[in-house]
Amino acid sequence: MNKILGPLIGGALCLLLSGCSENTEVALTANAFAPQGHNVYLRGEMNDYAVLSSYLLVKQDDDSYCTLAPLRADWSPYRFKFAAANWEAGSNFGFADPPGVMREGSAMVRLNPNSRFEELRYYPKRDGIYRFCIVVQDDEYYASVTEAREDELSLMDDIFKRPATSSTMVDDEAATEANELSDDNS
Repeated sequence: MNKILGPLIGGALCLLLSGCSENTEVALTANAFAPQGHNVYLRGEMNDYAVLSSYLLVKQDDDSYCTLAPLRADWSPYRFKFAAANWEAGSNFGFADPPGVMREGSAMVRLNPNSRFEELRYYPKRDGIYRFCIVVQDDEYYASVTEAREDELSLMDDIFKRPATSSTMVDDEAATEANELSDDNS
């Protein structure tokens, strides 16, 4: 009897444990936007549509869920969506009404949580860090994009905003001095 009961109990235990270790997405933070139990991320050309924790939508003080992303004006428009890791229905947000185009100061765009191919587009006027949000109003979802406020920026965001410099660049005066020394030694 033990020869039969042992494998049955072992098999049942394996099934029970494998059911508990299912590869389901778990919220990274209690404030994450997770309709249908799936975390939602900003996914688009600014991050190669990747699922990265830095682009997880997080609850703000109002009824919005936001994240920050660096954008360059000369790379616009940026196509994007708000979606879960596996693009699940109910957590795959694209525009509800065409054309889904946003610019600085434009109105929010109504979203469809069961989107398939309806990507939004944003045209930044200048390089900077932008705040991408899903705003919940009257059981509807809307997208908004604004330039991030200074108090929202992390150290890395602040570094991104600085003008590019290169350690290999030499100012004109130093270059002239180096050329003069080289001429004197000739």
